[in-house]
Amino acid sequence: MKKQLFYSRLLIWLLRFRCRKGYGVHSPFAYSLITGVIYEKTPYYNYKHLNKIICKARKQDPALWNRSLEKSKICKLLFRLLNDAQANTILEIGTSAGASTLYLSSARKNARCVTLDEKSQANKLATRLFSSYENPIEFRVGDVPSLVIEAISELESLDFLLLHPKNYPLNVVQMMFEECMNKVNPHSVFVIRDIYASLAMRKWWKELVKDQRLGITFDLYDLGIIFFDQTKIKQHYIVNF
Repeated sequence: MKKQLFYSRLLIWLLRFRCRKGYGVHSPFAYSLITGVIYEKTPYYNYKHLNKIICKARKQDPALWNRSLEKSKICKLLFRLLNDAQANTILEIGTSAGASTLYLSSARKNARCVTLDEKSQANKLATRLFSSYENPIEFRVGDVPSLVIEAISELESLDFLLLHPKNYPLNVVQMMFEECMNKVNPHSVFVIRDIYASLAMRKWWKELVKDQRLGITFDLYDLGIIFFDQTKIKQHYIVNF
């Protein structure tokens, strides 16, 4: 299975080889995001601190942690995206072990960070992780669609959304996305994970790319990034990440 996954990822990388490091991108905004955020290699001091917290927590239940943790590369990208967006309100749908939550909260320590998840074993991991962290994180567990409606009603504006859709039917994912759209602003950034996880998700992602309510979009395969600034020409970019 690992060998099959390796060759699958290698094929994806080769197919996207020409879409790397901003080659062929003429938009100043898109080029800046690709080279200065997506491909940024600066070892932010927070990375080492966060890694220590996660490593310490995962020793208590290594098997479950290894199944639940986000890739370090993805977590660091989320940190850079949020830091670049200078978001003051963060909503994550699908907490899992809480590693991505930790990186989001660390990128903007004064921002309000709300993370929602259904009840699972991973909740224990997230609770343990958040208890070791100095920044306040609002962790809510229960019926996630209802929690989304509740969280959105509390926010004047939603600056940053991280949506993990894999645990929910597509129609539920779409409903939650539309709820979040009610509080979008020109500076909002939405990140959707696993946009190629299923045929239904691929189709929906293609529909989102064409949605005129959305601005510039980026396809990094593991995730899609959406901006909402209507003053910039709507374009879609594929990035080899």
